Amino acid sequence: MASTAAGTPETPDTAGIQGGAPAPEEGWDRTVDVVVLGTGAAGLSAATLAADGGAQVLVLEKAAMIGGTTGVSGGMPWVPCNHHLADVDETDSRDEALAYIRRLTMGRESDPALVETYVDTAAEMVAYLEAHTPVRFAAPPTFSDYYADQVGGKRRGRSLEVEPFDARTELGDWAPKLRTSPFMPRLTMAEGAKFGTPDAPDLSILAEREAKDIRVLGPGLVAMLFKGLLDRGVPVLDRSPARELVTGPDGSVLGVVAETAAGPLRVRARGGVVLACGGFEWNPDMVRAFVGRDVVPLSPPYNEGDGHRMAMALGARMANMNQVWGQPAVTDPGVVYEGRQLYQYETLRNLAGTLMVNRHGRRFTNEGVTYNDMTKAFAAFDPVAIDYPNQGPAWLVFDQKLRDRTPILSVMPGQETPDWLANSPTLRGLAELVGIDADALEETVARFNEHADAGADPDFARGTVWWENFMGSGGNPRVNLGPVRKGPFYALPIHDGVLGTNGGPLVDADARVRRWDGGVVEGLYAAGNAAANVFGPMYPGGGATIGPALTFGYLAGRHAAARAGRGARRDA
Repeated sequence: MASTAAGTPETPDTAGIQGGAPAPEEGWDRTVDVVVLGTGAAGLSAATLAADGGAQVLVLEKAAMIGGTTGVSGGMPWVPCNHHLADVDETDSRDEALAYIRRLTMGRESDPALVETYVDTAAEMVAYLEAHTPVRFAAPPTFSDYYADQVGGKRRGRSLEVEPFDARTELGDWAPKLRTSPFMPRLTMAEGAKFGTPDAPDLSILAEREAKDIRVLGPGLVAMLFKGLLDRGVPVLDRSPARELVTGPDGSVLGVVAETAAGPLRVRARGGVVLACGGFEWNPDMVRAFVGRDVVPLSPPYNEGDGHRMAMALGARMANMNQVWGQPAVTDPGVVYEGRQLYQYETLRNLAGTLMVNRHGRRFTNEGVTYNDMTKAFAAFDPVAIDYPNQGPAWLVFDQKLRDRTPILSVMPGQETPDWLANSPTLRGLAELVGIDADALEETVARFNEHADAGADPDFARGTVWWENFMGSGGNPRVNLGPVRKGPFYALPIHDGVLGTNGGPLVDADARVRRWDGGVVEGLYAAGNAAANVFGPMYPGGGATIGPALTFGYLAGRHAAARAGRGARRDA
């Protein structure tokens, strides 16, 4: 079904574009100034800025639902020097932000100049969206950078989240067409951080927000941005995947061919086409070719590298193609999402009373490192054994003491243990049940418990890494290290999951796609996971995907609108 942004979804209509678009040129079904591919943070930001630049904009979405990966995410942009830092009594500077990022990237970012572009533009983007769209951000007071103890790190204020948004009232019939998260509760990060304190929110708020369709996190961000497009009269065609970029004799991008229910749709884009159609984590061939190992996607099942393939066909310069936004993943085998097995974020491994082992029954890293760093350990190669010993699934091992106090996915303490959660009265029985080395597991747990009782982990420094307790005051053995001793024992498989891939076309400071042989592909832009991320393999804080997506979408939309204006004058 195709839709326009005139207030309610409609059936396919290719007769024209709401808002008074130019008449189609010869050989084209439609003519606009800017075509945006994708409706995640990058695409919605690009469409907003292009429209505000006076451009006629058309947004094409491959899926039936609006929101892309952003729509199921935490929705937090990581934004140095933003004006909300003052709200939580924090300060920031360009030099601090750059020092922090460079400490993490260690020279492995694809283009150091783009890091500066990001730091210089991201706060401007936030201020613009708040001034010109329904987007309203706040800084969670306890949400720190993921490496806040490193040079330039901050204990609060760089990761922002949206305020609760009344999607039903503001979006009307459009609201059901915008994604909500299948695994993140309708609580803000600030609210969630209060659990275990006297200020903990009443959980009845979850049912209330569900009933009223009050959205937060990624679904809230998408809803706010999309409301801005509705207000601007920007049309959106869903179930309309782009299949081919159309170029002129000089190699510049003239438009795009999309596949719709009514047949192929050729759209002329006088200012350019913005690739904002996600990564390639759902394309097994591309994952095997570039990432080099099998991964489990946690995004909606539509990110198949469409933008990457179209860009590569035009000679785009690619970067970061072996990198992913890693996230250890767990699953209840009986739960599906959009026809696929649903994998969820793993949130237990930094809790006291847990340890993680590989299939050989051995620990292999500090269990509480950041989610992006954890999956790097899954990919380690042992050149002596000629083995990938940590290849998933790994196993999170814990005991009845933790089971009695902690939810395991949807299973609450006191509820009957489901079949998918392996358990046994003994560690040896548990190892035999899941197929790992029993002698090694018993030895590993005994050593771990000895060190936990002593309050230190000489093997992997558990309780010392900032992210283990990043919303507190950093890793602490009293909080993050404890023995696994009280049977029965449990083993939860932990998969090598990804939030998305983060490689793609390398762009310039205007988000224009660069060419391998120099210069840019005129008329082609990229942002979000359809572009090479500025941070290379690192993830400096919550929203390190969405911050660049919004920012480079902002830059792409602004530049493409200006390019369309020059084209209009030239054509006149």
